Amino acid sequence: MRLHQHHAANWLAWDYGGRIAALAVLAAIPAARTVAFRPGQNRISLLEIGVWIAATSLLERLSQWPRRLINAALPATVIGVYPRPTGWLYVFDFVFGLALVAVSEEIIFRRCLRNIAQRYVGDGSLAVLVTSVMFGAYHWWAGIGNVLLAATIGILFMVMYRRSGALWPVVLAHYVVDLIAFT
Repeated sequence: MRLHQHHAANWLAWDYGGRIAALAVLAAIPAARTVAFRPGQNRISLLEIGVWIAATSLLERLSQWPRRLINAALPATVIGVYPRPTGWLYVFDFVFGLALVAVSEEIIFRRCLRNIAQRYVGDGSLAVLVTSVMFGAYHWWAGIGNVLLAATIGILFMVMYRRSGALWPVVLAHYVVDLIAFT
């Protein structure tokens, strides 16, 4: 398992701790705080948000067999697996953990990384591609199939973020996609 933890509770504790620490570092640095936690004005309707969520969730579901096929063809790239908590820990992870994942990853990859990438590649298609490839690479330990799927989903999330102007619709989409994926 990831981080050499063999029990779901240990895995989740290290994962949550790392995410909370990263958000705390962003909050402690004034320049990072300004980028990471600034409010955004939503420019799309709730209906459009729902369509984005439904389309991204459908893509994630339809992409499971290619992801599994790629990971089966390249098994050495799969270094770890997501934990399968049970009981109260399952409920806690399903509610709190997936929300923490969505918030932390969207702040880091859609907001902060976009801000950094703009200086080098502008704010067009190349920025979408760069941030999405980095998002995919972050999921490296779960295999090349997962990297490709995460990068593809990252493209949709970045386009949604740019279109909406606010981060919360993308955080919500990420949370719902993960809820469906881990059900």
